[in-house]
Amino acid sequence: MAKVTYVPFNPNVVPTGEEVYDNFYSLENGIATSSLAVVNGFLDEDNLDSINNRELDYNYLQKHSVSGGGMVGGTANLDYFSSRSTTSTDAPATDGVFTAVSDPEGASAGSFIAIPGGSVQFYLPYKAFVLLTWQVTWTNDSTGGAKESHVRLFLDGQRVGPNGNKDNACNVRRVRRTMFAANAGSGDASLNSVRLRDRYKSRYWSGHQWIPLPGDQPLTKGFHSVSLRVIQHKDVKQTRVRARSMKYIFFKASDD
Repeated sequence: MAKVTYVPFNPNVVPTGEEVYDNFYSLENGIATSSLAVVNGFLDEDNLDSINNRELDYNYLQKHSVSGGGMVGGTANLDYFSSRSTTSTDAPATDGVFTAVSDPEGASAGSFIAIPGGSVQFYLPYKAFVLLTWQVTWTNDSTGGAKESHVRLFLDGQRVGPNGNKDNACNVRRVRRTMFAANAGSGDASLNSVRLRDRYKSRYWSGHQWIPLPGDQPLTKGFHSVSLRVIQHKDVKQTRVRARSMKYIFFKASDD
């Protein structure tokens, strides 16, 4: 390490702000020998020549200086109901959390509900690439084979995917009826199937997404939110979300 040859302060003499600054950080022709920047991490040729091939590994990096991450998770069952009017004494009215939608994926973003344990807000200290990974399992107790419950990935309140508003985007998964036993006497093939439909059967989704998508820019410095959100067809009485988690890992992007 180069020697520090900073200008000392004299007793009973008040230094100017410039003098104080120059003693802490000053570059003269790209060299910091006249300030304490030398002992505060400044690397010159004396330092760099001692590093084989000048490769800097993690030993030279301060924690979180180029990467970081975090996660959330949950295991408690979460039940989501649709609003239903009374049709008989056996089918009482329910005050649900979903608006009536017949096309779940085509619904507005506000119709989706963020899943606790699968949603997180995080802060990026710099422009960064972000890797998201998640797991979620959920069930649907629809009485019709075509009535679906969807779980979808959102970033900063928007659908994530090259076709973000279309049903064929990669970051959405769907489940039809999964919970109850088939009605063997029904003439409807979707209801009399002998396939297993019991209380333990669920749809499981283990997914990942690299942000940004091709052609987009890395996320900017600041707060961002990512969430798994659930929505269901208006005729689905209940969707049950079981175990879920969301992890994020960020990597510093170039400043240019």
